[in-house]
Amino acid sequence: MTGRRLIGLIAVLTIVMLGGTSSRAEEITLMDVERVTDLIMSPGCNYMYTLTNCPSAEAEQMREIVKDKLRNGESAEAILNYFEEIYGPRVLAQPKKKGFYFVAWWFPYFLIFDVFLLIGLILYVWQRRGKKAGGSTKEQGEQETDTAEMDSLLEEELRRFKE
Repeated sequence: MTGRRLIGLIAVLTIVMLGGTSSRAEEITLMDVERVTDLIMSPGCNYMYTLTNCPSAEAEQMREIVKDKLRNGESAEAILNYFEEIYGPRVLAQPKKKGFYFVAWWFPYFLIFDVFLLIGLILYVWQRRGKKAGGSTKEQGEQETDTAEMDSLLEEELRRFKE
């Protein structure tokens, strides 16, 4: 019995070893394909959906092209360049970060930074004006006099009201 077990073990190990040397074509998974198809907009769905989500026949053909290219060992960047050559830059889900697209990519961040900078500048100027206005002793004295006059007028009105 141990001889049969040994032969069975050798047979299983041989199958496992031969199965491990399969070609790259069998190793392409749905996840690998979706990583690339999520970066490509589908012309079959008027560029509204990515290839992963578009139900059109054209999108299915494009997904097959992506699978074939991945089986041939092409990189995701090469596949994106291929589709960009055929359909133009509109087919890319994210614009490339160069030229005008670089500015368009970073513009929201620059805008947010500028808004914070402007708010900081306004607060700084506002604070400086407050210090200048509050630093004058003459104005403070006038305010105290006005307050004393108002208090006396208020007390006089209260006395008249009680009578």
